[in-house]
Amino acid sequence: MITPLIVTAAVVAILMLHPIAVLIYDVHNYVTYRKRGIRNIKPSECINGGTLSVIIPTWHEQLSTVVNAVKRALGFNWPGPIEVVVVSDDDEDYVNELRRSLNGIGGNVKVLRRTVKQAGKAGALDYGFRHSSGDYVLTMDVDSLIDPNLPIDACSLMNRHVVAVAGRWYGYNRDTLVSEAVSASMKLAVDTIQGGRRARGLPAFVVGTGTVFKASVLKDVDAWGGSGPQDDVYVWLKLISRGYDVDFIDGEVVGVENPRTYSVFKFQQSKWAYGVADALRRMMGKLLRSRAEARVKLDALMLLTQYITPGLFVLSSLIVSASSLALGGLVGLVTLPLLLLYGALAFIYGYIPLRHGEGGLNMYSAGRSSAMVMAMGLQVLYSYVRGLLGLRFRGWDVTPKGGLAIIKSPPIETIMLVLFTLLLTLNLLHGYLASALWAAVGDAPYIYVHYRFAREIL
Repeated sequence: MITPLIVTAAVVAILMLHPIAVLIYDVHNYVTYRKRGIRNIKPSECINGGTLSVIIPTWHEQLSTVVNAVKRALGFNWPGPIEVVVVSDDDEDYVNELRRSLNGIGGNVKVLRRTVKQAGKAGALDYGFRHSSGDYVLTMDVDSLIDPNLPIDACSLMNRHVVAVAGRWYGYNRDTLVSEAVSASMKLAVDTIQGGRRARGLPAFVVGTGTVFKASVLKDVDAWGGSGPQDDVYVWLKLISRGYDVDFIDGEVVGVENPRTYSVFKFQQSKWAYGVADALRRMMGKLLRSRAEARVKLDALMLLTQYITPGLFVLSSLIVSASSLALGGLVGLVTLPLLLLYGALAFIYGYIPLRHGEGGLNMYSAGRSSAMVMAMGLQVLYSYVRGLLGLRFRGWDVTPKGGLAIIKSPPIETIMLVLFTLLLTLNLLHGYLASALWAAVGDAPYIYVHYRFAREIL
């Protein structure tokens, strides 16, 4: 006989299956990267790369920021001509002023203005690509600091199968608690997602800034045409669906500016989750029907569904601790192995880099990063589901990073804090210790973000 207890335990097991599988996947990738590493580059292999087109999309940026980005692009180490294509979604007055600001800096620089602003950054990149003439294309954000040798190093790695090369991201700002934690945890994330997967022979992930493509292959896959808002995921799925390979350059190659406040970090992650889900909705059918290897398809699914794991864990904690009050403490005991397994895997994944202090990661930055990601988990999951359903993302805009910006949103964290604290108290009063442990683990991230970032939440 199927009882409510069995149904509840089954639901929790199903919800926890994915977070546990993703942690196993991440641990495997990270350990593989540490054992094998990434092969060295031979720059001498790129003697005459033809013309390099650097595409810089811009919207609501300061003129000086764009001008400095163009100057950095013209300074890349490249054995041939460099063409810089700036695509602006700003008004005509801004674009005219930008053109005047760029006069006299030398080099081949085009400044284009889109009158039809479709598909956000992806649309801007596609527009710039179709107005470029290079043999190779480098995508570049205005606030990224790219190693001048990235284009020539990427050219050295390309062959018949490798058609794009992504550089390692690192965070160059560590001036707040949030940016310091995100920058430190980024090292572990890139080791896992890029280094580990590449060491296993899987296609590296195309990143939005700091990826070099063969222009001929972009034409072959229709570049960013038909894309949704997440440019990198969409073009990556196009490439691997056609059997193309993507390589990865290790080391501090692409410096990116990380969010400085919790609310901006949450907005960024929600926006990225929506974009990933939207790309998955548009392209997964094509990928599954393609001739790509089965392990490449499975890897893509694992990689592109990682955004939902914190939210699924929070939901599991909520279900166990709430249902125990109606069904008894056995719910917590039956599901406790899932919580312990998840905790053990998370400990293993974090212990190795913590032991070596890699990338500035320490117990405090790792804990802060984990707490923030878990506390925003439900909002990120909500955005992901909206992307899968093709519903519009409300308030899509450039992520503000230049200052201590605060983006107000419904206080979901406060609601969850009150709810988990109440469930923790009630489970303790009933003596349901296993269920209380679920509630305590669910409550901890919300306690932390209110302690550190209450002004942004309330």
